[in-house]
Amino acid sequence: MARVSLVVGNQNKKIEAGISAIGVLNYNDAAFETGAHFNIGHLFERHNIKQQGVFFGYDLYTLVGIGKNTNLLGSTISGINPVFIYDIDEKSGFNGVGFGYQKEFFPGDLSHFNIRRGKLLMRFSNANHSFDITFLNDFKFSPVFNGEGTDYGTTGNLRVGYTHILGYRKIYRLGVALDLFTPKPDYTRTPDNVINSDDGRKNVWHTVPPYENSFYANLYVFGYYQNDFYNAFAKAGINSQKLGAYVQNKLHDTVGLNPRFPWDVIESDKLFLELGASILKSKSYED
Repeated sequence: MARVSLVVGNQNKKIEAGISAIGVLNYNDAAFETGAHFNIGHLFERHNIKQQGVFFGYDLYTLVGIGKNTNLLGSTISGINPVFIYDIDEKSGFNGVGFGYQKEFFPGDLSHFNIRRGKLLMRFSNANHSFDITFLNDFKFSPVFNGEGTDYGTTGNLRVGYTHILGYRKIYRLGVALDLFTPKPDYTRTPDNVINSDDGRKNVWHTVPPYENSFYANLYVFGYYQNDFYNAFAKAGINSQKLGAYVQNKLHDTVGLNPRFPWDVIESDKLFLELGASILKSKSYED
């Protein structure tokens, strides 16, 4: 599957081209699925930071499970690819888990956030229905969870989605997601920032300029529609620093990932909105 896409929103703006492939191996009641997605394009804004230039990225993943995995709906779990590869004629089911990783390479100062993230994947399908859960994080637990181990940038994401093949060559996808983004900590300074410190009871990082205030926690719903010729999607929700602080504080305080990050917990919530569309070209290969 090849595509050309336009994405506009109040945090991200880009034009890109991409190519995707997915392969499946079935043996008795067991199935193996692997996918690869690559993209390249021109960036205008990313992570609410205006930066122009060429960017590119990749997304690789593998799942294993039970069932005749033949409808190819595993393509819906890609993190950077907004289009789907599927087979309308196949009605089998699949229940599987797997791992993967993805990374994007940005121009200019945004290259500080070229963070590889590991992925834990779960997918459960029956006929033309597929339910999936994807967790992404930059922590490193080799060899299965291959994040960068940085704990900044696009540090965490949780996505839950439902995909349904409507009829001949039509498909839709709905879901909800949470994305977290934090700037780089300043490891040269004592973590005595008063912001988000619970009145000084918690250690909190200072962060590195020029993006020291680049935080977001996007909680949003998303929807996709695709046919043989084009794909369109929308994301809408809130960007809440209070939510980001709550989620990350729970993680850092509970498992000892000290210090915290200086989320501005008194800042008002903002709208998060993103729209995109792709022109598609597909080709299938079968034994």
